[in-house]
Amino acid sequence: MRVALVQMTSVPDVQSNIKFIEDKIKKAKNNGADLILFPENCGFMGNGKEMLSNAFSEADHPVFLNAKIAAKNYNIYVLLGSIAVFSNNAHKSKLSNRSLFIDKSGNLTGRYDKINMFDANLSSNEKYNESNRYDAGSEIVVVENELGKIGLTICFDIRFPELYKALSNKGCNIITIPSAFTVNTGKYHWEILLRARAIESSCWILAPAQVGEHYPNRKTWGHSMVVDPWGNIIVEAKNKQKLIYADIDINKSKDIKKIWGKL
Repeated sequence: MRVALVQMTSVPDVQSNIKFIEDKIKKAKNNGADLILFPENCGFMGNGKEMLSNAFSEADHPVFLNAKIAAKNYNIYVLLGSIAVFSNNAHKSKLSNRSLFIDKSGNLTGRYDKINMFDANLSSNEKYNESNRYDAGSEIVVVENELGKIGLTICFDIRFPELYKALSNKGCNIITIPSAFTVNTGKYHWEILLRARAIESSCWILAPAQVGEHYPNRKTWGHSMVVDPWGNIIVEAKNKQKLIYADIDINKSKDIKKIWGKL
């Protein structure tokens, strides 16, 4: 199957991001993709207060609604790497960082709330406290369809290998890691962590990423990648907005799992 990974610079403007997403879905389909994947926070990137004021319930989220229509119109699977949704509609003070898998008929078939919150003090000037604004998820999610068994994760999850072991043990051959990695951690850890998770799980790793400056003082690393189950980088997007493609064979995952006695 052919996968398309979108490297994008989401901005604090929902409609602008929707237009970008719709355009890339159309382009990916025209280039023969079966599945297109968007990064974390693909619907909106802003500061904490802006994220809250521009959030919606899942059912009413315009990014989700438009992606469902585009998936059906273009007959393509779509992963919204994550959008911010209210975690409790009755009390709209906290959010869920939610990844949504949409089938080619426009139906939601997978919902994953980020388990591991990005709480890190990278420097005196760069601090992140995702748990202040978001509720952590608790469920491991696997989507099964004609493409295979696909495990859903998000960004900071990458630092918790037990999650990937659990997904591999559940029979996954593909794991998604949509991300908005910081520049300071990305240049040191992004590639090596992606390759490590691929090797440990014996799965294909599909990691679409945010890139560039989204608003003042918020930059992301980019370098979206497809990594095969042996840890080889198949394609990489570097540091600009780009749509990249890879033709993958899930049987490679199954064959490598047999080597290590995982099947």
